[in-house]
Formats: sequence, C-alpha cells, structure tokens
Amino acid sequence: MKRNWIALIAVAVSLCAVGQAFAHHSFAATYDPDKKIKIEGTVKEFIWRNPHSFIKIEAPDDKGALQIWTTEWAAPTQLSEAHLTRTSLKPGDKVVIMGQPGRDVDAHRIRVTSVMRPFDGWKWEGVIQ
Repeated sequence: MKRNWIALIAVAVSLCAVGQAFAHHSFAATYDPDKKIKIEGTVKEFIWRNPHSFIKIEAPDDKGALQIWTTEWAAPTQLSEAHLTRTSLKPGDKVVIMGQPGRDVDAHRIRVTSVMRPFDGWKWEGVIQ
C-alpha cells in the first residue's frame, strides 16, 4: 500500500512539472523575428518580474503620434547576470530600444534585443528566452 502512495505522488509531481515545461509561449507567435524596429522615447515604467520584465516607453509611432509601447525584456535572473537591478531604468530616462516588432502593429509591442540610454552611454544587448 505504501508503494502505491509513493508511486501516485511521483506521478502527480511529474505531471505538474510537465505542465510547467509546456507553459512557456513562443515568441514567434507574438513577435516577427524577421524584422527589427527602433524606438526612441521616455521610460514610463520598468516592470521587474518573472517570467519576463517589461519596459513601458512613451515614443512616437511611424505616423509621429505618441504611443505607450510595451517592450518585453529578459527575466530578472538574466538581467541580474548582466548586472542590472530593478532600479537600472527609471521613469523619465530617455532610451533607444531595438527589437522585434509585435505581429499586431496596433499593439505597439517589441521584443527587446538592445537598450541604450544616450545620456550616460549605458547599453544592454542580448536575446531573451
């Protein structure tokens, strides 16, 4: 009887782990990996959280109208490995973001590949996973 309970618990733990493994989404479904865009604007909010961090940027769209862009960045662990902290970017910072645009152009989304702050020359480049 004890072996049956252990086997049942082992199966339940395995099933939970499999669900977590398949929970991650495909970036290619949301962003166009074959295109790159650049925006220059002002940080409105830096959201340091798992599974990915986000930077909300106020920047003009291709018609010149100011928009709030949602830029999806790396996880805090990846950013920490690059010596970033939750205070590395602050509201009001002027930044230049390069990345892959969202497939829905009206959503104003970008998957970040580089961030630069011209004021002090700070820069981050990489690939988020």
